[in-house]
Amino acid sequence: MLRVTGVAMALGLFTLAGCGHSGYAVRSVPSIAADNVGKPVSRLQEVFGDPRKIDQTSTKWVYVWFLPQKPAGAPTGFHGCEMEVTVDARSQRVLGYSLSNIGWSNCREVERRIRVAER
Repeated sequence: MLRVTGVAMALGLFTLAGCGHSGYAVRSVPSIAADNVGKPVSRLQEVFGDPRKIDQTSTKWVYVWFLPQKPAGAPTGFHGCEMEVTVDARSQRVLGYSLSNIGWSNCREVERRIRVAER
């Protein structure tokens, strides 16, 4: 019985060690948005996919993403997080962002898997 427990623990440790070097991390939407201010908007497109819409003016573009969520205990309906990202029209760099809770969801609880730099 002790051998079985030891083997199970060893397999668990090897699995966790492998995940630590996978190059991906799960982060909350607010921290992803905050970390990308001043960086190219293409990084956000890699994480969230194509935006729901893009409003364009001569000096700035506003990208809008809707991130659906199913909060526990929420009634049936439209729940999620809407993220608006303001981007400089020439450099395509993120100037700022805003998050809006839709329905019963909470943007702080929405998470996405992102690629992180290898060390």
